[in-house]
Amino acid sequence: MIDWIILNRSVNDLATALFSIFYYQQRQEGKNRPEALQKAQTQLREFPKIDLNKIFQEVERREKELIVNRKKYPSDSIEYEQWKLEYNMYTKLNRQIIEIENSTQQFPFSDPRYWAAFICHGLR
Repeated sequence: MIDWIILNRSVNDLATALFSIFYYQQRQEGKNRPEALQKAQTQLREFPKIDLNKIFQEVERREKELIVNRKKYPSDSIEYEQWKLEYNMYTKLNRQIIEIENSTQQFPFSDPRYWAAFICHGLR
């Protein structure tokens, strides 16, 4: 079950993925929703560009794996459509990571557009 709501549908996929990881780590540590939300937002704001290298390696590995698996599915099959969705997601994440790597900003998610769209709603 997802404990948070996204108000703005145009959030950055990479920032959303990182936020989700941070949020659920906080929840696993026993924080309630508002505390976990606040900590995850702070972690995302303070996430240094240098730490993207680990993520980039995993995304790149999965993208290459998907390329190898492409020919396993007929182009008119449901499996191919699922493969295509996953492949497109990984290529998009890969492009976002490369764009950040090429930027001069040391904290690429410090701008509120990356973290302020997440809110808590409902019971703690």
